[in-house]
Amino acid sequence: MHADVRIRTLTPSLSPPPKPPIGVALRPVSATDLRDLAVLYRDSYPPHIGAADPDEATQEIALTLTGAYGDLRLDASLLAAVRGEPAGAILIASRSIWDHDLVGPFIIDLFVTPRLRRSGVGSALLTGAIDACTRAGDRAISLRVGEGTSPAAHSLYAELGFTPAETAS
Repeated sequence: MHADVRIRTLTPSLSPPPKPPIGVALRPVSATDLRDLAVLYRDSYPPHIGAADPDEATQEIALTLTGAYGDLRLDASLLAAVRGEPAGAILIASRSIWDHDLVGPFIIDLFVTPRLRRSGVGSALLTGAIDACTRAGDRAISLRVGEGTSPAAHSLYAELGFTPAETAS
């Protein structure tokens, strides 16, 4: 297992999931969100890590939506909006196409527009996706961290129970 893989074991809970912060609305992504997702994706990463231009961002998100990185889980892939404006997204595949030994859904991407980072949008997206996967009966959810993963994202993943794959139980 690669050292950059993080896993969170999912266990059913009788407690309702935490509500998103006031003003943050979550909903499942759809193909009609291509343009908004592409803009968010482009704006959320430096060009050498994400997309260098709008066309490249649109192509990347279109590939994600059409299953090039695994079958997209529409129940757990979410778009966040703040005051009606797209603010971030989490895109989840049924399984990792890169790590065949991982169990359960795989987070392809989590991104938040830079001006709204540290406002609870990323946490709401990740918590909403974890809840959707737990309700669907999944046993674990995983992701990869890498060059484009900010220290704040590393902290968020740890805070929400993601551990390096070699230490996950």
